[in-house]
Amino acid sequence: MFNIFRGDCLEALRRLPANSVDSIVTDPPYGISFQGRRWDCDVPPVEVWAECYRVLKPGGHLLAFAGSRTQHRMTTRIEDAGFEIRDMMAWVYGSGFPKSRDVSAAMEGYQAGDRSIEPDGVRPGVYEVTAFLRAARERAGWSNRQIDELFGTNGMAGHWTTSGSQPAVPTVAQWAKLKAALAFGDDLDDLVESLAAKERPAGAGGDGAERFLSSLGRSRKTCQPAGDWGTALKPALEPITVARKPPRGSVTANVQVLGTGALNIGGCRIGEEQRWPANLIHDGGAEVDDSLGAASRFFYCPKATRVDREDGNDHPTVKPTDLMRYLCRLVTPPGGLVLDPYMGSGSTGKAALLEGFRFQGCEISDSYADIAQSRLERVERPEAAVA
Repeated sequence: MFNIFRGDCLEALRRLPANSVDSIVTDPPYGISFQGRRWDCDVPPVEVWAECYRVLKPGGHLLAFAGSRTQHRMTTRIEDAGFEIRDMMAWVYGSGFPKSRDVSAAMEGYQAGDRSIEPDGVRPGVYEVTAFLRAARERAGWSNRQIDELFGTNGMAGHWTTSGSQPAVPTVAQWAKLKAALAFGDDLDDLVESLAAKERPAGAGGDGAERFLSSLGRSRKTCQPAGDWGTALKPALEPITVARKPPRGSVTANVQVLGTGALNIGGCRIGEEQRWPANLIHDGGAEVDDSLGAASRFFYCPKATRVDREDGNDHPTVKPTDLMRYLCRLVTPPGGLVLDPYMGSGSTGKAALLEGFRFQGCEISDSYADIAQSRLERVERPEAAVA
């Protein structure tokens, strides 16, 4: 049995009765403006977690995914709502791709006075900035006229968002103002700073810069491969905050009366050896195996495949069903009710139903709610998937 609430999750949560949910398993916005999307401009506020606390039974657990850069903000807000922070789990994978700017290569060209241009006369990276701003403008529902009004310019927004001739990059100060107005993240900050720079730093091109390059075993006169200095590490994990609403009295008494308060260790033991479940989950990739050694002692789950996502599911952050089944099973009593206030395309709901739990989910996007509805109906009526 499942129920989907369409619209803002805070409004939906306020309509739910207190102490009515057995567990909450959710993959909320990380606050990193993923792919420049407006819905990911911040982590959920304390008010949402406070409503989650209200509807959760005493002793009930909350599992919330987060981004590695903003996990501290997610956890603090959950704690401020009244939850006990019990642990942090890590889903580790080897398939992450570093979103790093090659500072070494950029610095060499900068020191040498090299401002290379594309065949059409535009510097590399400019159209990447204008395309990003154009997409951010459309998501925010703004026009170029509104952007010009924000800065008191006449037609400048057209140059900042063009895919044609005469593209331009905002100054660093203008970029910061656009970021606040259009609610996008910092993915292109480094690129904009390099393209918008008007002057070289004091001393650029002098002995200090040459000594720095030489310390890397390179100089601006060589053609050695770049990549010695960058701006980001390769992503390899997603943290999961493990929180609990305080039980009434002892945990034993709480479990006896309400069924909540304890973790399902027996149902989540690992492998043939029946190892104790750890606060680490891995994707089974070669890189992870090399790092962890006997990785079989940890729960194994790769990222979602195309088959797992199911046809027509275009949500950008789909979690694998097996991972969500494991998490739901870990924190939900038999026959319990699982809540996901940020349901997306319904991976938590699908997992909960497959585990024999009931499910309630909230989703503000009608298109994603439609996808979730279809996926959950296939679980409830398997014959629909065959037809």
